[in-house]
Amino acid sequence: MSDDDAEKLFLQEKPTLALLFIGSMGKTYASVISKEIDSTFAHTTRILSKMEQSGLIRFTFEGRIKFVELTEYGKEVETALKEFRDIIAAESPASEENTKTGEKGPEGKGEAAEGKESEEPEEETEIEKAKELDPLSVEILEKVRNLRNKIESLHREAVEKGQSKEMVSRKLGPYSRDVKKLHSQIEKAESPVDEAVVSALEETERLLESYLKSPKPENT
Repeated sequence: MSDDDAEKLFLQEKPTLALLFIGSMGKTYASVISKEIDSTFAHTTRILSKMEQSGLIRFTFEGRIKFVELTEYGKEVETALKEFRDIIAAESPASEENTKTGEKGPEGKGEAAEGKESEEPEEETEIEKAKELDPLSVEILEKVRNLRNKIESLHREAVEKGQSKEMVSRKLGPYSRDVKKLHSQIEKAESPVDEAVVSALEETERLLESYLKSPKPENT
């Protein structure tokens, strides 16, 4: 990465926040970083990709989980960013004035502008996310989505018809096997499945369990 590219990267708020957060955690993963810096998963992975290309971070695998951590060079940059941040915080006249008036400085404006990213339509975010996954992760993610749609559709139908808890259990119970099959496919995969796909499956599993444990549906 050229000096100009590095400058463009770290004059932006979210890449800086991402690197500082990774440094504070020691080891973490993309979805956690995405939540911490209030960005979409797709945008976060693009930031991480640029950081990896510049030698700031590296990816490691533990089982099926893909972790992110700083390289030695990344730690040097982290130290420099912290020093820069401390200098700005301590010496900025605007910071002192804002402290007195209670107003937000330029950082607040930056957050507002960056915050627009998180307002992207969910469908677009999911499409971007799928494009960045490997073929196996895309395949499993599609299965997870279809399974979740079936579960939600059957439960919605049960609620509308006021069916008994026993009836709901009979209809939804078999899908527990489908969840287990997907877990097994992930565990036996030759290459690690993306952490976002694993999280999606776990969310679907929790949803199914909540439906099976829920009281008798009522008409809405």
